[in-house]
Amino acid sequence: MPRAACLAALLLVGAALGKGSALCAAAAFPLAASSAAALDPLYSSADDLFGAARLHTVELTISGADFARMPPANGRGGRGMGGGWQGTPNDDSSGYTRVPAALRFDGQDFGQISVRYKGNSSYRGAGTDLKRSLKLEFAHGDIHHRFFGLRVINLNNNAFDGSQMRETLAYDVFRQAEVPAPRTAYARVYLTVPGQHEHEYAGLFTIVEQVDQTFFKQRWGRKVGVLVKPEGLSGLPDLGNDWQAYAKSYSSKVKAHPADAQRLIDFVQFVDHAPDQNFAAHLADYLDVDEFLRFLAVQALIVNSDSPLAMNHNYYLTVHPDSGKIVWVPWDMNMAFGGFRRAELDLSLFRPSAPGVFPLAGRVLNDPALLQRYRHTLQMLLDTDMTRARMEAQIRRGLAEIHAAALLDPAGGAAQFEVNFAERVPARAHGVPARVDEFEDDNFGGVGMRGRNGPPLRAFIVQRIVSAREQLAGTRTGVPGRAGFSMGLGQ
Repeated sequence: MPRAACLAALLLVGAALGKGSALCAAAAFPLAASSAAALDPLYSSADDLFGAARLHTVELTISGADFARMPPANGRGGRGMGGGWQGTPNDDSSGYTRVPAALRFDGQDFGQISVRYKGNSSYRGAGTDLKRSLKLEFAHGDIHHRFFGLRVINLNNNAFDGSQMRETLAYDVFRQAEVPAPRTAYARVYLTVPGQHEHEYAGLFTIVEQVDQTFFKQRWGRKVGVLVKPEGLSGLPDLGNDWQAYAKSYSSKVKAHPADAQRLIDFVQFVDHAPDQNFAAHLADYLDVDEFLRFLAVQALIVNSDSPLAMNHNYYLTVHPDSGKIVWVPWDMNMAFGGFRRAELDLSLFRPSAPGVFPLAGRVLNDPALLQRYRHTLQMLLDTDMTRARMEAQIRRGLAEIHAAALLDPAGGAAQFEVNFAERVPARAHGVPARVDEFEDDNFGGVGMRGRNGPPLRAFIVQRIVSAREQLAGTRTGVPGRAGFSMGLGQ
């Protein structure tokens, strides 16, 4: 197929490609080259890394001895969500061991960095042993250089996401809603382990910005005085007035300033103990209420149940350095758009969590005035940031970047990838299109099984927008959220 015709075919969302699609893809986007001008990681900015409409190439070389030290001792994953890790002096707080690696980025040798695995279910559910999520650190030991102005980036393996786009699309909706959220890019990752792997294609990964002091300084011009990433807590428990109890249980990520630590404690105690008659009137004394309403609305709209909605994790809390108000930051989007479990297409916008799972959301949605503000936020998002036209455009843009790399990903395959972009999901009997929440391959992925994926992405987004609009109009009743790993209908 001529190159021009092949490129045009790659842009047709929902068109089923023929038998020559992988060959066409390889011709259109050769894996070892990039047509865009090279970026210099030492002198370019994070805007260049994440803003360029291109597919990056990451090549890592790790010694055999170091590569053997990377898996966790428990064999299952990191310390969060049942990882079961018990730390040793040789492990960092993640449960994974950092090792040195040589990095080549977009054809340029960068030098030595530090690398480790990351993730919990994404580690256990990696499509191949080489396609495991990675954290790359550029300032370590005596080395203090930055990479596009960053100290750390994440290479996420898109576990349980056959589309390989959920993370990028979800974070984009958050950012459009003016919620501080990581930026993303895509990368083809190659791994060399002398004697074991020679420049082997590990697959297509999503580059995700780290939530750290650099993240906040680039957005707010200042570092933050407190940053926590709770994992598996039941709501936001009041642990008393000693910050040390919170620093451990809430997983503090920075050296806390006393005033900011106290603000977080005050917020937790307010949420847990404020009488209902005082709650709405004084919530804004502690919380950036509008930001939280946008955070909650996006989580519900994109059906991201692997979050505070159901799992009490995958978020950060901080205190804005200017306002002194608590701000919520999302994290880990690979199961967004219904990828966590079946039968959530109609997840209720107004009861997205089971009672008691997300106490702050429950209290907000039980207050008439706050509920009305939340309804307005939902309508605004559906009219601007999560319209069908805008989401279609984002999908087209993503396909233009990643199609070839995804087809050749050894952890996936053409069929698994392309079903996500069909106009309709596979038909049931009598030619009636199936709803995406009935799709046979829609299985919860976080049980350590490879090859599990969420519902077809494009069809899910189209049908979810319809569901959300009808819920707002009062013509459809949403399905209340559930807690934890409870399965959907038919599971």
